Amino acid sequence: MGKFLFFDIDGTLVGKSKMVTEKTKQAIQQARQNGHRAFLCTGRAPTSLVGDIREIAFDGAICSAGGFVIVDGEYIFENFMNQYILSEVMTLFINNHILFTLETKEALYQTPGVNEFFDQKHQKDCENNLELMRFFQLRRMGENRLPIKDFDILKTGVTKVCFIAPNKQSFYDCVPFLEEFFNIVTFSKEEDDFINGEIILKYCTKADGILKVVNHFKGQMKDTIGFGDSMNDYQMLQEVETGVVYEGASDNLKALGKYFFTDPDQDGIYKVMKEMGLID
Repeated sequence: MGKFLFFDIDGTLVGKSKMVTEKTKQAIQQARQNGHRAFLCTGRAPTSLVGDIREIAFDGAICSAGGFVIVDGEYIFENFMNQYILSEVMTLFINNHILFTLETKEALYQTPGVNEFFDQKHQKDCENNLELMRFFQLRRMGENRLPIKDFDILKTGVTKVCFIAPNKQSFYDCVPFLEEFFNIVTFSKEEDDFINGEIILKYCTKADGILKVVNHFKGQMKDTIGFGDSMNDYQMLQEVETGVVYEGASDNLKALGKYFFTDPDQDGIYKVMKEMGLID
């Protein structure tokens, strides 16, 4: 059996261009032809798998940071937040003027103010924050985004919540409640005057999704390779046998790497896959 390859998307498969290079596409297909299995392993919800990512044939996907696991087009795992806890989170965020998006299987439900926040920020504020850039840009690329007023908490499960706090202290005030139930991942920098990130259910991470995929195929963890660039890839890179980390990642993340890739827009993934012998 070949290797199990798990690829983050934003900052890993795609850089600032938001496009997958042709060489990277070819590398993934050649790796599969060489007997390896390739999976997306992303914080994106299923409805956010848009753009040229759809042009690449993968063996499956781990979405919403482990909330959904898809193999050969079928969901083998779905996980949703407890409705009472979700209700508390929504109330907490609304009361503290924190903008948020609820990620569900079929749609993303967005609070008012997200567009206005983006309009107030110059595009350069997003240049080094790919997750924030995605938060704004992907809504123009075919995602099923709906207003929060259309969300029915009794009928629709939520697996992850993304947030933007224009006031940093307002978010810090929420942390004591959130950290009891969630892994909190932030993408903004210390010097930013806002905080953006996501809350992910504990014990339901990208790493848990990887374990489910490997068990599904009755494989072994010694055959797993993870490619990532940010702290929401930490558990994934910690769990896999071989971590492949972006050279510009934080020191905490790079400590988990055995190999390192350069700018995705400059064929960084293709080059490292060649270096590792996954492709010819």
